[in-house]
Amino acid sequence: MLQVLKSKIENYRKKRGEINILNAVKSGALNARDETRKKIRVIIGPSFSVFRPSFLHDSLLASALTIRNAEIIPLYCDGIQSVECNYFGGIWTGNRNFTENCKSCVKSSESLWASYPNKTALSKYLLKEDYFAVDFQIDSLEDGLWLNYQVDGLPIGAWAKDILVNNYGVGDYHKIKGHEFLGRRHVKNLLLLKKAYEGALDDLAPDRIVSNDSYYGMWALLEKLAKKRNIPFYSQWCGGRQKGWCYAYNDAAMNLNFSSAWSAFSKIELYPKKREMVHQWLLSRGMPNNDMMLNTAALGDHSLEEEALSKIDKTKPTVLLLANVIWDLAALNKEIFFEDMMSWIKETVKWFNDRPEYQLIIKAHPAELHPIVPATQETVGDMLKNSGLDLNENVIFLSPKVRATVYEFFSSTTVGLVHTSTVGLELAAFGKYVITSGKSHYRGCGFTIDPATREEYFAFLEKALLGDVRMDLGMMSELAYKFIYFYQFHYYSKINIMDFKYGEEPILRVKSIDDILPNKNIHFDYFVESIADGLPIVSESRWPKES
Repeated sequence: MLQVLKSKIENYRKKRGEINILNAVKSGALNARDETRKKIRVIIGPSFSVFRPSFLHDSLLASALTIRNAEIIPLYCDGIQSVECNYFGGIWTGNRNFTENCKSCVKSSESLWASYPNKTALSKYLLKEDYFAVDFQIDSLEDGLWLNYQVDGLPIGAWAKDILVNNYGVGDYHKIKGHEFLGRRHVKNLLLLKKAYEGALDDLAPDRIVSNDSYYGMWALLEKLAKKRNIPFYSQWCGGRQKGWCYAYNDAAMNLNFSSAWSAFSKIELYPKKREMVHQWLLSRGMPNNDMMLNTAALGDHSLEEEALSKIDKTKPTVLLLANVIWDLAALNKEIFFEDMMSWIKETVKWFNDRPEYQLIIKAHPAELHPIVPATQETVGDMLKNSGLDLNENVIFLSPKVRATVYEFFSSTTVGLVHTSTVGLELAAFGKYVITSGKSHYRGCGFTIDPATREEYFAFLEKALLGDVRMDLGMMSELAYKFIYFYQFHYYSKINIMDFKYGEEPILRVKSIDDILPNKNIHFDYFVESIADGLPIVSESRWPKES
């Protein structure tokens, strides 16, 4: 008990010290303001301030923009949502009820923006009548119709469903107890946010909007409203690397959309030194101390099962199927010709059950049972168990508890099958055929086989197993190397304002205003200047520098 108390006191002191630094930086930014630059008004949308790295980042970004003569207007949710929201619900509650979590969230936002006199609560733009109108509007819908609910061309119902499945760790919202009530509640919350956002944008007339990653409804809504008003919109999130961050212009940062730059970037020669960087990154994957913010390659000491490994026949042509976490945004809404990721897996199992001469290894994503992430409620293993499918001897399922990482199977893999898994581009880099079934961020980039129909998918699979695919694996490997180089060393940028790893408290590296002055941190500067000047983050002619 005494040790726990000491830890809480130490954590409080650390956070108090960080707040003092952030406040000093903010004051220094006001004094360092470059008034020769054109003044701009920047709304910073609802921060994910309950997540400490976001709290630190958003404060420093606001100060850095202030130096560039930006007037910062923080916009935050002060409890206008109810029952659940994008921040808290389902498996993401920390064993507290929504009221407690909501109060904590509002408190963190008010703490973040305490020294900003023009911080603006969303409730300012809502009347009691607005709440009554939204209730009447949605309560009158027949059961299930909330899912397809749209207003002004905005897919409110679809966004509500995505929040719901993410909150509860499932792919199929029907598996959630009370899904009808919860779905309607999320629609209502989004409609209230829409009303408040519209009022704020009309009243405050910003020149720029900066937001938390805008894949999910609360922030996707802000992105769409900004674009309708032709206001440059920037989303950001702490990406896949330690110390890393990613930003996007008029898009969700985690959509990982490199399409505008890829044509030009893919033509640039990858010199030996750069290629070696990628090679070392590939070799580090699956290692305990790799550069990823959350290492989901394996469960390490938490893994238990070994039995399934003994069933693998090393003499057969082998296909490695790499599953995503069903509720994660990497898998959400990425289907093309299968209904969803689970349908893809079931159909593929059926195909292999009829072809005993080939072997299929299904590797569940380790993050389904990662010790520092809430457990997935709809797993690949449960789906296979409940599907009525018998797995023949040539189909081997490896659960998240299997100690072996996917990288141990690379050498014996003939073909990789992916929905959107990042491991697909790693397999391609090692010179393996990779067939995509979903809208992965690297689909169509020249180093994967990308069927458009089920028939093409299975036809390509058989051809690849027979070695009858006329594609240059060497050229595909080189393109995959270039993609990884762009993805990991340019897009996910080490902006060096803090050190952090998922599940651990971040360590603030900025100690004074001097650390964020222009030309002191070229990687952070790139994003700050892009926002200040209204420029895209990634385009055919510009992208972040290597970091």
